[in-house]
Amino acid sequence: MTTPEGEPPGLTALLYAATARLDAHFAACAGAIGLTASQANAVHELAEPLGMRELGRRMCCEPPNVTFVVDRLVERGLVERRPHPKDRRAKLIALTPEGAELRARLFSGLAVDPPLSGLPAADRRALRVLLARALNDD
Repeated sequence: MTTPEGEPPGLTALLYAATARLDAHFAACAGAIGLTASQANAVHELAEPLGMRELGRRMCCEPPNVTFVVDRLVERGLVERRPHPKDRRAKLIALTPEGAELRARLFSGLAVDPPLSGLPAADRRALRVLLARALNDD
């Protein structure tokens, strides 16, 4: 991957390209288990029950879209709405046992031939450290 001038691309271009590959890998893994990328994103984020607002924040999704995704997952029996213990007006979204099993399958699929697997383990560790440092808000 080079620019028209034969120079290596800038960091931003490389990060966008890596993100595109990761997104494509994620979408393919989601499709392999019968989910859309948005549904898989929700399932991915539900390690614990979350409120709709927090789920939307983690999914980078607007509230109406979160509601649509959650409604589809409820219809399939993969998530359920539970009463919020501290706010009787709010609901928590939680995986059902079937949803937890599908989440495990998603993670298994994501581990097979991920986009950065061509890097040696030491380089992946170094990249993880550098990205964590770059994204740290401290």
